Order: sequence, then C-alpha cells, then structure tokens
Amino acid sequence: MNSLVLRGVAVDFGLTDEQDLLRATARKFVADVCPAEKAKQWDEEGVVPPELFRGMADLGWFSLPFAEDEGGDGGGPLELILIAEELGRASFDVAMCYIGVLIPGITVFRWGSEAQRDFIREQVMTGRHRLAVGLSEPDSGSDAAALRTTAEDHGDNFLVRGQKAWCTGGGLPDTTIATYVRTGPREPKHGGISLLLVDPATEGVEVRRTPTLARHILGTNEVFFNDALVPKENLVGPRDEGWKVMLSNIELEKVIISGGYLGAAQATLDEMLDYARNRHAFGRPIGNFQALAHAMADLQTEIDSARLLAYRAAWLLAQGKPCTREGSMAKLKGSETYVAAARLGMQVCAGHGFSTESVMSFRYRESIVATISGGTSQIQRNGIARSMGLRSY
Repeated sequence: MNSLVLRGVAVDFGLTDEQDLLRATARKFVADVCPAEKAKQWDEEGVVPPELFRGMADLGWFSLPFAEDEGGDGGGPLELILIAEELGRASFDVAMCYIGVLIPGITVFRWGSEAQRDFIREQVMTGRHRLAVGLSEPDSGSDAAALRTTAEDHGDNFLVRGQKAWCTGGGLPDTTIATYVRTGPREPKHGGISLLLVDPATEGVEVRRTPTLARHILGTNEVFFNDALVPKENLVGPRDEGWKVMLSNIELEKVIISGGYLGAAQATLDEMLDYARNRHAFGRPIGNFQALAHAMADLQTEIDSARLLAYRAAWLLAQGKPCTREGSMAKLKGSETYVAAARLGMQVCAGHGFSTESVMSFRYRESIVATISGGTSQIQRNGIARSMGLRSY
C-alpha cells in the first residue's frame, strides 16, 4: 500500500517481510482448516470444531499481542488486523473465534492480578481456555453504562444477581465469562461498575443459547445470575472502576473487528466475481454487463476505502496515538461495507444466491448483524460527530 500523510506524518502501509509471511500463513490456514464452505457447514450445525481453536493456538496467535518478556510474541495492531482479515474470508464468525478471545484476554492481562495474568499466560495464550464477555443486558446495549446486574459484598465473595444478553461464545466448554457488574451506586452513571471473571459452572449461573439468524459457530447466549457466589479474587482491576477497564481496549477491538469485516467483504466480492465471470446470459458473462461491472467496481472501491481506514487506525494505535475517531470510522465503514457486499452478492448471484446451499446466502445472513454488534453504526456516528464538535444526542 502507498504512503499517505496523516496529521503531518507520513504513514507507510507497506508490509514488512514478517507481516507478509503472517498474512500468507493466515490465508493458508483458512484454505486448509476453515474455507467458507466449511464455515457455512459449522454455522448450520452450530458447532465449533476443536481444530479451529487448536490451530490458532498452535500458530501462536493467542499469544501474539503480548510482550515477549511476558510470554508473548510482541505483535501489534497491524499484525492482529491482518490475521482477522484473513479469518474473515472464511466468515466473520470464524474471525470472532479469534477476536472474541483475544480482546478480553488483553484486558484481563492488563488489569488483572498476578494470578490472573498467569491464567492468561498458561491457559488463554495456549488455547486451553477461552474468554467471553458479558456486558449487554436486555435493557442495556448501546447504553452499556445502564447495566443492572449487581454484585453485592458477601464476605469473601460477591453475590451476583441479574441477567446478561448477547454473550458471544459464553456457552462453549472451557470458557470463563468476563462479566461487567454493578458493585457501587448507580450515580454517577459510569461509576460503580466492576469486572468479574465468572465460571459458568458456578451454582446460580445459567447459560441459555439464543436462537439467531446467523453467528451459530460461537453461539449467542443469555446468562442468568441467581444469587451466584463469585470469589472476590476474581475481580479484575480496581473495584467500581470497570468502565475505565472496559474502555481501555475499545479502540483495539474496533480495529481488529474491522479487519474481520474487510476479509468477509472481500471474499464476498471475490465469490460474486467468480460467479459473474462464469455465468452467461445473452451470449456473454454477466459480469461484462456494465450495470453489474460498475456496481462491483464501486464495491471494490468501498472495500479498499474501508481497508485504508482500518489500517490507518491500526497504525495510530501502534504509534500510541489517540484513534477514537479513526476507530469509529473504521468500524462504521467496515461493517456497512460488508452489508453492502452481501446485498450486492445476492443480486449478482440471483437465484443461485437465494438457495440456502450457496455460500452467498450464508454471507447475507451473517452480514446483517455487522452494523449492530460491537457498537451500532449509529453509536459510531455519534462518536465521529462528537469529534467534530457536534452533540448528536
């Protein structure tokens, strides 16, 4: 990729030899372990095959972002986005099998006790154990600080009561749920929140799978807490300062998620291009008709624009520079581009795409939630507007 000038500094998006090798390795992993056809099958069966997580762990991807002197490999945001982009070619849900473990792992390692950091090193970095996040609730999604799940002081434990919703991957075996709870007063709104590590096998905890249109590999869950006792040693970071803990990696999460959208959108375009080159009508490939050719040319432009936004945000993070606005732009553009790609793919593939046997029908189902999960498009626009001096709510 060419250099561009950002805030007076030349930014070079050309990849190093190591980054090129990482991308090639990730692409081969997808081709060998989780091609789109297999991801579709897993989605329909609602299963996570053990070779998926095991393969990621064997390649060292779960330890990649941690410092070398902490047992990691010292990778940065650009390396992470490259992996997410390639995994997204299989499906965004496959990419989330990586992202959904990585982000809470980084958060716990940054804020946790030495015992919790050892847990991340020995269990999460090695792929033996997974983390999921319990944040949203039936009445608090975009307004995350409105959460109502409580954790009352109960001697050596917290007594947890409440309910979480849309907990991705929380029902899988060998998973701990990083759960945001209210340990203090509701005012000020963003205070009194803490992060607890909760074992779903704890008495009083019930996990129920939520039927959804797609994203069936990891699965989406409700989690009920009925007087569940959680040891105080499971508190991550300062008590009542969980909002700060949650925000500490939100830009990184947006950047890596954007990579997953990019890969899914590019694969969707590649699939419709292949169909458009081979499907003939009126004596020629349908891709040669200007109406479709221009639409696909516009889509490739949109995907490349989304990639530049995502890589720019990753570069800023790697330099230790603020990127709240840029991260929101990357998430907004990446998610909406995936939705647009899947919609166009259905139109180009026509009846073939409408058949549930096609990968395109899988892309279409999966893409719909992209502009909702991980921060809605409306929330991203609010953040961008605030960076421009505007208050949209």
